[in-house]
Amino acid sequence: MQRVFIGIPVDQHSQQRINELLKPIKELRQDIRWEPDSNWHLTLAFIGNTPVVEVDNLLQIFSETYQQETHFKYRLSTLTRFPGPMSRIIALVDDPTEPLHRLFQITKTFLERNNVDLDLKEFRPHITLGRIKKAKHVKTNFDQQTDISLNVNKITFYQCTQGESGSIYTALKETWLN
Repeated sequence: MQRVFIGIPVDQHSQQRINELLKPIKELRQDIRWEPDSNWHLTLAFIGNTPVVEVDNLLQIFSETYQQETHFKYRLSTLTRFPGPMSRIIALVDDPTEPLHRLFQITKTFLERNNVDLDLKEFRPHITLGRIKKAKHVKTNFDQQTDISLNVNKITFYQCTQGESGSIYTALKETWLN
């Protein structure tokens, strides 16, 4: 079994901008476990634990799924606790734009056609940046307006494994958008 998901990696320029945003917060807050830059992504679909044979089948046709799609910018407007004001996750968020929602729908259709059962309710795009260790004791909402644009130019099929200090995400396959 492999724990897998499909997402959009955060480009290097956006990583730099996010690090600038987080620097003062990181200096003040020791009660947050920050995700490494290499783990930052926007999830299109979490697939979960999947037999290796099924993952291999999905990987063979993964790139074809996004062949007709073009790259675009997606603005992340708010740093906040996600999904609600008392949650553990600190994330960058915004409402899905039409191009991003389209990628979500394409991903969903791709998985449904390949008999992957998903529990996809509402698409709430976000990039997880950190997790509060004891959320009940932290009253800060972290709400801050930002103007960071994610360059959406590739889609990645990731594997997630557990390491000593948290999750490790490995790109199993990437496909570039036109």
